[in-house]
Amino acid sequence: MSSSKTAQDAVAEFHRVPANAPFAALEIADSWAMLTEKEQLYAHYISRASFDGSLVVLEQVSPESPVLFRLFLALFRATPVPEFRKLAVQAGLTEDVVDRVLEFVATFFGNMGNYLSFGDTKIVPRCSKEEFVKAVEAGARGDARDAILAGLAEVKDAVFALGETQRSLGWPEQGVTGYFGPGVNRSDIEDVNALMTRIDMSPYNTRLFKEDDGTLVIRVASGDKKEDPTVHEANGKKVKIVYGDYDGRMGVVADWLAKARDYAADDTQRAMLDAYVKHFRGGDINDHKEAQRQWIRDKGPVVETNIGFIESYRDCSGVRGEFEGFVAVVNKAQSAKFNALVENAPSFLERLPWPATFEKDEFKAPDFTSLEVLTFAGSGIPLGINIPNYDDIRQTEGFKNVSLGNVLNAKSGKDEKVPFIADDDQKMFIELRTEAFEVQVGGHELLGHGSGKLLIEDADGKLNFDEAKTTNPLDGGKITKWYKPGQTYDSVFGAMASSFEECRAECVGVVLSADPQMLKIFGFEGDKADDILYTNWLLMAHAGIRALEFYLPEQKKWRQAHMQARFGILQAMLRAGQDFVKVDTSVADNITLHLDRTKIRSVGVPAVNDLLQKIQVFKATADLESAQKLYADFTDVNAEWEKLRPIVLAHKKPRRNFVQAHTSIGDDGKAKLQVFDASPAGMIESMLARF
Repeated sequence: MSSSKTAQDAVAEFHRVPANAPFAALEIADSWAMLTEKEQLYAHYISRASFDGSLVVLEQVSPESPVLFRLFLALFRATPVPEFRKLAVQAGLTEDVVDRVLEFVATFFGNMGNYLSFGDTKIVPRCSKEEFVKAVEAGARGDARDAILAGLAEVKDAVFALGETQRSLGWPEQGVTGYFGPGVNRSDIEDVNALMTRIDMSPYNTRLFKEDDGTLVIRVASGDKKEDPTVHEANGKKVKIVYGDYDGRMGVVADWLAKARDYAADDTQRAMLDAYVKHFRGGDINDHKEAQRQWIRDKGPVVETNIGFIESYRDCSGVRGEFEGFVAVVNKAQSAKFNALVENAPSFLERLPWPATFEKDEFKAPDFTSLEVLTFAGSGIPLGINIPNYDDIRQTEGFKNVSLGNVLNAKSGKDEKVPFIADDDQKMFIELRTEAFEVQVGGHELLGHGSGKLLIEDADGKLNFDEAKTTNPLDGGKITKWYKPGQTYDSVFGAMASSFEECRAECVGVVLSADPQMLKIFGFEGDKADDILYTNWLLMAHAGIRALEFYLPEQKKWRQAHMQARFGILQAMLRAGQDFVKVDTSVADNITLHLDRTKIRSVGVPAVNDLLQKIQVFKATADLESAQKLYADFTDVNAEWEKLRPIVLAHKKPRRNFVQAHTSIGDDGKAKLQVFDASPAGMIESMLARF
């Protein structure tokens, strides 16, 4: 076999959906049953808005994703999964091949597209193109047959294509993106991003396209169509602003939210929904900001929600948001821990490695709740959230934190031996990792993302800090850099913004997990607290090794913000010296992690604090150049680490696909809940019910 053929096989294997990929159901029935009829209707209508809005994610991901989505819905609506299996086998396919096709379809649905939500790499079926085509053709029946076959003909080649520019999301000409139309290049994107900063226009709910004459068009997501009469210029390029991107979809979102208003609990929720409706119809980001302000004021709701173009991880330039919406029920008992953490937050903030001049002038105690997710519509489901992401709101008005309890605790099969963890640590690591990670999420979301001040100059030239009293804690010198009018953290730091901030938050989480008061808040004291602390640091170091799975050596590129951050923190631990952390590669094709638990507080904490302080200072002062040098130093992957990547890939564990419940309105006018099996068939059935 030629080396090129071997390389092609390795690429294909990396992108194939794992056989027997794990599926987990988000348990929600008990929490749903505790809601009043009014609360259930409120949850239902915002769920509908979230799921219907999430269809735009398909267009944000890849050209073939919308076509595949329609094809799969039509296919399994015409031929339910049991019948599809029977017909595919009759067509000459094995049961194993049919399983692989179903796993691909279900994984596609779970990621709302054919690129993984965590890692941004393409997924392809674990079967041949011919087998995939034969399976679809076997199930194409009835009135939908012609449409199914037409869709198949359109995308069958794209489904399996793994050219160098098709393997991951990225900049135009280097990867795949739905945020930018044909002909738009990197300089166009950077010029328009700079223009939007100058005119104080948020890119969050926009995409960028190019007309035949070279005119660049900023498309704003909105139900209403209109064109801004002002024509702008960006580095000599003509730029227009047009409203009405995803117009049909945004109008539907607004309509569902308007219906939810009738079941809101109070005036704050009604004001929030009014602002949302105005935003999705008109496209003005300031209306979404107003909705977020009202959301922050909605303290202690029974049903927690959020919706919009939120996270910018998947925009290669780091400023455009992916659509998502969630609806969840508050777990009051579990939330008590987080409430205690909020009450003690000011004292924890004082322990972080920067002076008070680099902390917000006032800590506005946020809601921090544990939620049982009913709906999380988008490309993936996180374990915790700290939003809104708007700097002007976060710095002066606050934010909210949530921990997604039924996501964290979802089960998808038996516990297995964990790669790279020493045998002596296996039992404790498996038993305590969920509890330890809950401590990490608490510190990461509230005290990580929730901490730190940005030094800002407003439009009137006024600074939000005292130049005479504020010095740089790294060198004791004067502050010479800060955010200028119109600049935001995202607009200054661009593509590195997400990962750099995740690294800051992860550092805060691991450092504060060494604080006995933090551990006590979560119910851990004595030997159990020490074990939780050790497990959390092991989790972070272990994630730093696993991060190599999310690094593309041929492009020298990280493809997941959190994993790049965790690799950087592992480097900080290793550089601490004193045999604190060791990565043993003495056994062929294996890696074993060793961490000296007696040195976490004396060696580990100072090392991570040193990295954390630098990140906070560079972020606060808009010092992009210093931040880039620092982050490259800690997260560039050298030849020695690249040698370990094949070992990491050989032990790769697939991420879970979450099967969510569906709500609908019964003949009696009440909202009802439908749940599905934690399986590929269950995922497919849930999508058929939903769409």
